Amino acid sequence: MDPRLGKLLLGLSAAGYPLTQLAIRRFGRRGAVVSETACVALAIRDAAMVAAGTPGRLRRGPAVLLLLELATAAAAAALGLRLAIRDEAVEQAQATSGGAEIARRAAVAALFSFHTVRLRIYLQPDQGRRLRTSPQG
Repeated sequence: MDPRLGKLLLGLSAAGYPLTQLAIRRFGRRGAVVSETACVALAIRDAAMVAAGTPGRLRRGPAVLLLLELATAAAAAALGLRLAIRDEAVEQAQATSGGAEIARRAAVAALFSFHTVRLRIYLQPDQGRRLRTSPQG
């Protein structure tokens, strides 16, 4: 991957949580749909990677981060669904910070935090993969 593209993606990932909040605040339910789409897309991608056996090819830290990212993506998607389908939920989320909204925001913030760290690891030369040991003979 081109290093400039990698840095751009890393910056967008790091700004993911504030961007989702801005989208919801500025565009209401349409912004919530965009935020929900991002969370669901990350959950699907992470689930596909886990199903393909990616954690077994990664070092322990990146493998654990992948599993944590999958869990938080699923939580963020589940908690954000109400905002994406109900206008009044968006209005309530913008006006108050009740327990469900705090949990949603925490899940989205954790998701983009894990995603940013994993992306940073992926941009390294070994991409977080386990080192192959050469046969000793």
